[in-house]
Amino acid sequence: MNLKIEKNKTEIIKLLKHKQGICSRLLEKMGEQMKAVETQDESGLGAIIEGKEELIVGLNETDKKIADLAGELDSNIIESLGREHEGLIQDIESDLEKIIEQEKICHEKLSLVKSEVLEKIKAVKKGQALLKGYGVSKRTKPNISKNV
Repeated sequence: MNLKIEKNKTEIIKLLKHKQGICSRLLEKMGEQMKAVETQDESGLGAIIEGKEELIVGLNETDKKIADLAGELDSNIIESLGREHEGLIQDIESDLEKIIEQEKICHEKLSLVKSEVLEKIKAVKKGQALLKGYGVSKRTKPNISKNV
C-alpha cells in the first residue's frame, strides 16, 4: 500500500512540473496574443488562439489526472506534498494569474475594437441611407393605356 502512495506522490509531482511547463508555454502564447491584438493581426490572432486552445486542453487533462491521483491520497499526505513543493505550486499560480490578467486586457482591447467597427458600420449604413435619396428615380408608368 505504501508503494502505491509513493508512486502517486511521484506522479503528482511529475504532473505538476508538466503543468508548470504548459503554463509557461501558455504565458508565451499570451504575449504573442497581446502583440497580435495591438497590431490587429486577425490571421495571426486566429492561429495563436488555436494554439492556446490546445494548451488549455492539455492543462485540463493534467488537472484531471492530478485530481484523480490526489483523490486516492489522504489529506495529510496532500498537505505535506503541497508544503514540500510550495515553490512549484506558487510558480503555477503566478503564471495562471498573469495569464488571466493578460486575457482580460486582450478582451477589453478587442471589445473596444469591436465597438469601433460597429460604429463605422452604422456610419456607413447611415451614409448609404442618405445616398438613396439622391439615387436614380423610379421609372414612372405612362398614363396612356396599352390598349389604345
